Amino acid sequence: MDVYYNGEIAVTPALTESDAAVLRAATHLERTDATKEFFAAVAASPEPDLPYHAGLLEISEDREFIYPEEDESRHGFRVWLRLVIEHYLAPRGYVLNGEVTWEGEDRDDSGTIFVKENEVEAVDDLIFNAGPSWAPNNFADDHLKQAVRDLVDSADNTGCSPDLTVISSVFLENLRSRMPEF
Repeated sequence: MDVYYNGEIAVTPALTESDAAVLRAATHLERTDATKEFFAAVAASPEPDLPYHAGLLEISEDREFIYPEEDESRHGFRVWLRLVIEHYLAPRGYVLNGEVTWEGEDRDDSGTIFVKENEVEAVDDLIFNAGPSWAPNNFADDHLKQAVRDLVDSADNTGCSPDLTVISSVFLENLRSRMPEF
């Protein structure tokens, strides 16, 4: 199954020429004296399986970025990224940050791979059909809906001018804690 990736992961500091060479060889499944340590670390890990496909990672000319192979690719970029960070780059003092989106052949096969301070997380895109304009079905999770209901129910304008209403600070803080930060 084919997939298209877009994005890049910054590497700080820039990879040395020798580390970039080892990384290229390892992600192309080349077993050499230089890659022996990487493959041994992966084999000894709780998840010792390598991705089926090789060659999914590319390194920029200045060695400051890792990005997925161009054009049509195969699944496995996230796994390779996690393996090289955990078993090769992080132990050598490199820190990676960035994001890469993917879009597969199937409609529901898309998302983003986030990397922050060497932590890798993949998040699938949520496809939500909001319905027609005359009967919208706006999405909010049940906890957020309840927090909004509680806040509205706490509204009281007793003793206030017509343009003022008092709400409970408890319910306001509850709503704030459930809102995503942008």
